[in-house]
Amino acid sequence: MKDLGLNQAQLEAVTAPMGPVLILAGAGSGKTRALTMRIVYLIKKLRLHPRNILAVTFTNKAAGEMKQRVTKLLGKSLEGLPNMGTFHSIGVKILRVYGGLVGLDSNFVIFDSSDQESLLKDILLKLRIDPTKYKPSLFASIIDRAKNNLSAEGGSAFGGEDTIFAITAGKVYATYQEELRKNNAVDFGDLLVLPVRIFQKHPEVLERYQKLWQYILIDEYQDTNYAQYIFSKLLAQAHKNIFVVGDDAQAIYGFRGANLQNILDFEKDYPEAKIVRLEQNYRSTSPILSIAEKIIALSPRQHQKRLWTENTVGETPVLFAAQDELAEAYFVAKKILEIQDSKANSGELSYHQEDYADEGILSRIMRHSQSKILPKLKNRQGLNNIAILYRTHAQSRVLEEVMIETSIPYQIVGGLKFYERKEIKDVLSFLRLLVNPNDLVSLKRVINVPPRGIGPKSFEILKDALLNKNEQELAKLFASRGNIKTFFEMLDTLNKIEEKATLSDILKLLLKLSNYEGFLRDKSEEGEGRWENVQELFNVAGSFSKLPWKEGLNQFLEEVALMTSADEVDPDSARITLMTLHQAKGLEFETIFLVGLEEGLLPHSRSLLEPKELAEEIRLAYVGVTRAKIRLYLVYATSRKQFGSRNISLPSRILKAIPEELLEIYESNKYL
Repeated sequence: MKDLGLNQAQLEAVTAPMGPVLILAGAGSGKTRALTMRIVYLIKKLRLHPRNILAVTFTNKAAGEMKQRVTKLLGKSLEGLPNMGTFHSIGVKILRVYGGLVGLDSNFVIFDSSDQESLLKDILLKLRIDPTKYKPSLFASIIDRAKNNLSAEGGSAFGGEDTIFAITAGKVYATYQEELRKNNAVDFGDLLVLPVRIFQKHPEVLERYQKLWQYILIDEYQDTNYAQYIFSKLLAQAHKNIFVVGDDAQAIYGFRGANLQNILDFEKDYPEAKIVRLEQNYRSTSPILSIAEKIIALSPRQHQKRLWTENTVGETPVLFAAQDELAEAYFVAKKILEIQDSKANSGELSYHQEDYADEGILSRIMRHSQSKILPKLKNRQGLNNIAILYRTHAQSRVLEEVMIETSIPYQIVGGLKFYERKEIKDVLSFLRLLVNPNDLVSLKRVINVPPRGIGPKSFEILKDALLNKNEQELAKLFASRGNIKTFFEMLDTLNKIEEKATLSDILKLLLKLSNYEGFLRDKSEEGEGRWENVQELFNVAGSFSKLPWKEGLNQFLEEVALMTSADEVDPDSARITLMTLHQAKGLEFETIFLVGLEEGLLPHSRSLLEPKELAEEIRLAYVGVTRAKIRLYLVYATSRKQFGSRNISLPSRILKAIPEELLEIYESNKYL
């Protein structure tokens, strides 16, 4: 093992004895390497069969990287790999086999957030609740939180409260679950709740998986919620072979239901646990780690560890105070230009807030653009090594405008995702109906796309007939409404295509029979752009070309449904990356710009009165700083326009915790 370049702590983690193990892995400490080498050690040295190992992480990207590393290390000497995937993908596998125990057919579909909100809107109207007063997204959030906590359906999900809203929310939750069952569908929360329910009510199923997965490894354990914690604990209780890796200093998903106590209390759950600390950092320079150490010291209640690095030489992190959010964006753009083309004489940036105090941001940009204050980007090589991180999505707008002005290409993570675009959702809805004819949410979306003259009233009649399996009413409807009959004949034709056809073949025929191509390509530029997006689906479908089309379609739809924002990042694209701090976790860049370091923004105003939430904001800043490998820029604005008003901003308490001698402080008059 020493030949593979493990340090002493990593070696101790990899060769730990069987039983519970907690690896406290600091940022950039090589935890993925330790985790994958542990899997190899279990197979090659401890002679565990790969099928008896379950490795769980939080994103498809991390799971894919783990599979690649393990495959490379194991070579082709063994048949099969361990079960590796996200909690949700593992849940899907269990439900495909045992979903019948909780009322699911094996061909169930997974509703994403937009499907969920569409269904909830219909439910609110059905229950005579005004969806403009109580938004579907509000109930979606409440239901997701209840499922994370393994709360039962109905009012009991809200602690037995008898307020009018709690009673209403309970009714919505119960109705929502009933509608999911009618659609033979699940949401993300169900992918954890239902397997746990099966394990608890059917001990023979739990015993089967305990025998199958005799050793469990969990990455990012600090991010687990209660449902994930119980899921893991049930599986591990027979053998106590549970190996968890995490860092409480990077616990930033409390708002999603993640429970920091899971990692803090691991020793209480498993008193015999072996604990290993990975403290050597391989990512950042010593000056960057010094900043990170001062920030995380503000956070109470944590496992003690101190990151160190052999990379002691590096650029001093920069602190810059901008006059406002536009000056902040200009500073970032100018530094990117300097980094990308150090030979070019970029000149000084001239910007005076007082001369145009009431001018809008867009008009200022146009004025600056006309006077050519910033040069255009000449060198695009290495742009993928630069990221701008911020607390909220709203901060990206000004940054985007300045990047456009200076011709700096960028990608935004967490904007409108590819699979959420209308045209893509339409095609996916057609495809989902081929897998699951009971999916009434998808049926409602596309039965009149392209327009076929099937209005809301006709759909409600059709829906009732389908739900009640009223063949007489359906026959009557098909006879009187040929357009409805034609739609179902199209689905039937597609379903009868021979198995050896590929997913690409089905997609091509679907677009032809539905006339969706003609519908999109309306001779407008927007229509052509939408059609190009649909064509991109053929590239994705090509990945499943070796499978019979039905099997390929199932895998494709499952993969799409389980995608997260972390899977959006294209690390090889010649573009800088803009994203929130939450989305940056698990990534690294040579250069990081951490902007908006102001009280009320980071830490966010919502957290200032709650110590637990304030501590999470501090950890969020720590995560941002530790993404940087070589250069770190900390930026704040002394005034910022929010909610239509310009307000004076105060530097974040996070900045005040950093001694000045650790920073290179740029004077604002040099850049403004």
